[in-house]
Amino acid sequence: MLRRTGFALCFLLAALTGASAREQVPAEERIYPYSGLKTPGCDDPAVLSRLASRFAEKESTYWQSSLEIVAVRQIRTVAFRPNGLDLIPRRYCRGVAELSNHRVSPVWYVLTEEAGMAGHSFGIQFCVAAYDRQWAYAPECKMAQP
Repeated sequence: MLRRTGFALCFLLAALTGASAREQVPAEERIYPYSGLKTPGCDDPAVLSRLASRFAEKESTYWQSSLEIVAVRQIRTVAFRPNGLDLIPRRYCRGVAELSNHRVSPVWYVLTEEAGMAGHSFGIQFCVAAYDRQWAYAPECKMAQP
């Protein structure tokens, strides 16, 4: 009985004082700030080149396949900084990849500011819907979307 009363008292005290949320400091105002401007656009040639090379490397290394992305069409930005201003800037993109086996497949990719090699460039994570063989972003690349 005493234990139940203690829990009820703690719950009531927490409800009355209100849970204070942490202060959100925009990423631009940190000691090592993010600008949000260093994240390239979804259709930037450097982004598409890195996407194609990483896909070809993954296919070659893990699946012994010569499959490559020939082109990416219908590129659009799905979201920019959807997680708030206090987190690392990310740009979520979507396109349709034309592959070397003459098939097309939706591709989702995320560009992260200063997440490249030693923080000097953008980072990229991607998912080609029909070729997520390890189900890393399953189902159908849903986990690569905002």
